[in-house]
Amino acid sequence: MRSKVLVDGALGSHLAGNLMMGFGLFSVVVAAFFLSRQKDVKRMFAYSSIEHMGLTTFAFGMGGAVATFAALLHMTVHSLTKSAIFFTVGHAAQKTGSQLIENIRGLIDTNPTIGWGLMLGSLAILGMPPFGVFASEFLIITTAMHEHPWATPFLLVALGVAFAAIFTRVQEMVFGETTGKRLPHPPALIPVFVHLALVLLLGLYIPPYLADWYRQAARLIG
Repeated sequence: MRSKVLVDGALGSHLAGNLMMGFGLFSVVVAAFFLSRQKDVKRMFAYSSIEHMGLTTFAFGMGGAVATFAALLHMTVHSLTKSAIFFTVGHAAQKTGSQLIENIRGLIDTNPTIGWGLMLGSLAILGMPPFGVFASEFLIITTAMHEHPWATPFLLVALGVAFAAIFTRVQEMVFGETTGKRLPHPPALIPVFVHLALVLLLGLYIPPYLADWYRQAARLIG
């Protein structure tokens, strides 16, 4: 972002912004299709992070008040959501002794807290309303439709592939059949649900002071 402000200001063009849009879109598409091939749960969500950072980079590349506001919001809700997801995934991997998706099954039966945390976190990161990720992605995609319609099909296809790849795997991990026994003392995952509650709040209502901070940052970035 620092380079974009300097380069575009010095050249009087949108060169840096165009480069960010190109690399951001490339990251979104490549990461989405790599998602569909992952067998390791942590690698799957790591590629999800690449996808979302690509979307953020694309939004910053577009520039403007709305796209930059959306990118800042997306960074916020993504960080909250993904930290909650990795917290639950870490617990699931420890309890099953494996990070392979095929070995993690029936979390809703063996540990409902982990199961619901992973399911809700996955729905949030996939952009389901009313979570905050939906709000930021909606702003980014509608801005792209208006200003760069050529990029919209790539974004929609990539997001669709990512949704299918993650949702089908998480559904099996949470609701699939298992022979494991229910844990007698489920872990306290308070940070997970606090983070997800904040993401839900930002999808329904952005506090005025936070919205003003985003607007000031967007004006500073240009």
